[in-house]
Amino acid sequence: MSRRCGQISGGAGGPAPPRVRGPLSLGLAFGLASLLFGRSARADRLDDAFKVGNDAYLRGDHEAAISAYEHLQQEQVVSPDLAFNLGDAYFRKGRLGPAIWAWERALALDPDHEDARYNLEQARRLADRRVQDKLEGAEREPGWIRLVMLFSPSTETWAFVGLYLGFFACFGLWLRARRQARLAEEAGEVAHVSPTATFGVLAGTLAVAALCTGAILLGRVQLERTPYAVVLPDAASVKEGADTNYRTVFAVHAGLRVRIQERDQGWVRVRLANGLEGWLPEGEVGRI
Repeated sequence: MSRRCGQISGGAGGPAPPRVRGPLSLGLAFGLASLLFGRSARADRLDDAFKVGNDAYLRGDHEAAISAYEHLQQEQVVSPDLAFNLGDAYFRKGRLGPAIWAWERALALDPDHEDARYNLEQARRLADRRVQDKLEGAEREPGWIRLVMLFSPSTETWAFVGLYLGFFACFGLWLRARRQARLAEEAGEVAHVSPTATFGVLAGTLAVAALCTGAILLGRVQLERTPYAVVLPDAASVKEGADTNYRTVFAVHAGLRVRIQERDQGWVRVRLANGLEGWLPEGEVGRI
């Protein structure tokens, strides 16, 4: 599975020529199965489905491409390139909300997916131009969330581990230098250059940096408990409660990022970046 579809061009949002990029990843479990036991019948079937979707996309049958890609998702295939292609197909069919959701999914799986990032930026600009009455602050996350999401989870984890180990290494060197300085003082020797202060400053700096990185990791854990979702319809009415009979409190548009607070019988309570909350039918949001 090796073909990835194209980008949105800059100004008008039209399609650029498709490009060929790296292989489609089918997720860890499927990848290990393929490595250990060879290409199974399921692997061949999924590979054929992806090829069918790509062929349909390239000949302009985007509905068939969507059907093939959605079939792969139903088969629990997890891949940034699959999400990217699905977003492309949705966009060509004029389904802006699902396209933004799919590209958000691609970036969630691969934060370095530059094609998905580019297409997402273009699609969000297009969505902004379509909205007549925008809710103030609905699309800008609080500063601490932007800080937490600045790097990938793996980068933040490795940074914390490195700083944590670096602190203990410098702390150990500081203790050793302090002990040597005491012994030198007891022997009546004068140390021309003492590394004690240097190691102490380094240990303190690394400790503060490790604490800050740890706080960022805790913030990410908190965010994972209330996952992001994307509004799928061009416009949706947010209700006071989990039923159509409740009063509409505000409206949201396609592609808007929300956070899912809770679920109740086919409805979800969502929270916007500006703090507004309300209920939407579960089918009108796509979880990232």
